[in-house]
Amino acid sequence: MIRKRFAYHRPADVTEVIEVLAAEGRDACVLAGGTLVVPELTIGSVQPTAVVDLRSAGLDTIRADGDHLRIGATTTYADLAASEAVAQRAPVLQSLARGITGGPQIRNQGTIGGSACYASPSSDVPAALVALDARLRLVSVRGEREVPAKEFFTGACATLRADDELLSEIAVAYGSAQVRFGYYKLKLCESSWPIATAACAVTVRADGVCTAARLALGGVAAIPVVVPVEDILVGTTIGETELTAVAARAEAAVVTPWSDVLADGTYRRGVAGVVAKRALSRTTLPTPP
Repeated sequence: MIRKRFAYHRPADVTEVIEVLAAEGRDACVLAGGTLVVPELTIGSVQPTAVVDLRSAGLDTIRADGDHLRIGATTTYADLAASEAVAQRAPVLQSLARGITGGPQIRNQGTIGGSACYASPSSDVPAALVALDARLRLVSVRGEREVPAKEFFTGACATLRADDELLSEIAVAYGSAQVRFGYYKLKLCESSWPIATAACAVTVRADGVCTAARLALGGVAAIPVVVPVEDILVGTTIGETELTAVAARAEAAVVTPWSDVLADGTYRRGVAGVVAKRALSRTTLPTPP
């Protein structure tokens, strides 16, 4: 039961959303899927003067736009898992969505944009967006801007989004036919939050030689950790020697590890290399169109 009264808005489009956010100010709470916000409202850890429900704002689309895949902020994990466009262009997000903790109920309700804006260190989404070099579109009555995912996350449950801004969509550039994607998540049990995640995008020529690589870790620090791996992988066919070197680099990259009730920072740093290595070992080509 939510005991504190607040104004409830359910805007019909993006224009109405940003007008409400501008009027309500910093005390407004944006509701996407509600899997995290509703429990907070129930226990009273957040007490907004207004709730802005995005479910009627038309932000649940996945569409191709030139050389980008554009994913609406209220697209659910279930939508990502079922999308052929995601399978063909950003299969990391499909792997992530199918393995979201909480089962069908959370996959049908939780949203990619809500997770990005909540920015929990243990969430699956932030590191995957960083590995994909995604860009997040923020709109307000003042205008709009696109922010690279690697800059969007600024701390534990903190982002660059201003109080009057709406995250409307996430843009992922199409990779070439040679881009392979990998994702791995470590957690205590099926129902627990992740302890550590790793997502990667690796470009490989027909002869098996790597020409580009991106790797990001989640859960191990307050914000996603970008692991510089191009100097290790580019120009190689990525064998055990390279994977071992990446594992060592990943562990070293976790300078200020995250601790919570699931695991302390020492453990998280210790498993960072293993998770990174497993994500790279699982790289696969996207599903052909």
